[in-house]
Amino acid sequence: MKKQFKNLLGLFFIGLSALTVSCSSDDNNTTESQYVTGENKIDLTGEDNMRDLGGYVGLNGKRILYNKLYRSGELSALTPDDLTIVNGFEIRNIIDLRTESERNEKPDVSIQGTTRFEISLIEDLGGANTGMEDVMGLILQGQMTAEELMLPAYAIDDTKIEGWKTIFNLLEEGKTSLWHCTAGKDRAGMTTALVLSSLGVDRQTIIDDFMLSNTYLADYNNQTISYINSQYGEGVGEQLLPLLGVEEEYILAFFNDIETNYGSVENFLQVLEVDVTAMRNNYLEK
Repeated sequence: MKKQFKNLLGLFFIGLSALTVSCSSDDNNTTESQYVTGENKIDLTGEDNMRDLGGYVGLNGKRILYNKLYRSGELSALTPDDLTIVNGFEIRNIIDLRTESERNEKPDVSIQGTTRFEISLIEDLGGANTGMEDVMGLILQGQMTAEELMLPAYAIDDTKIEGWKTIFNLLEEGKTSLWHCTAGKDRAGMTTALVLSSLGVDRQTIIDDFMLSNTYLADYNNQTISYINSQYGEGVGEQLLPLLGVEEEYILAFFNDIETNYGSVENFLQVLEVDVTAMRNNYLEK
């Protein structure tokens, strides 16, 4: 187990706060000869869901460069060996998507050479465990499903829009960057979907990347389910699985909300004032 059981129940309620309120590769002139293949899943002891987005095919068949764009869950439990690995990526920007309460509860460890940016994508309601018993009660009493509780977290709102504007401004500088939330699946998942969209990655690939959280978090989530069952009774954990992982309907709802309100993802990227030319120059092979 990579994190303490005392933190298990907080993990899958992070996104619910939104529901209650509705390498030194900084050179932008990367040449094709610098494109190398690499590993997407970063194997760490203290974080299960860190990945390099390199290798996905973007606009005009050009692949995303490795060692430029990373997504992950929280960085609070990285071990010294983990830090040796992560420091080797020469990340310059760490973009923390969590709320202030989440950051205070579980601060990231320091990664050398980085500048931290704290950009909350949801309103801070006082911590990870806010409303935990109430949420469990709603699900177990059949008043709501876990999916019905999660889906509103994928709706577009002003807080997310302003956050993404700032994030893209940072990414347009071309510095090696990592963004993360708590489990690396919801807020990080939506942000990744927009980043990949700006680079011309096709929709199905974006969905597949989103769903990989279930693969990478599977061991942790299965142990969490067992723990919940031991505390609250058999079958409880399984009912809460859609909170621990992701469902395809979440990311489809996200895209549907964008297309319903803005016409297309391309139009929404314009709302976010994204310089797609800069993004593609920075992160796609030449």
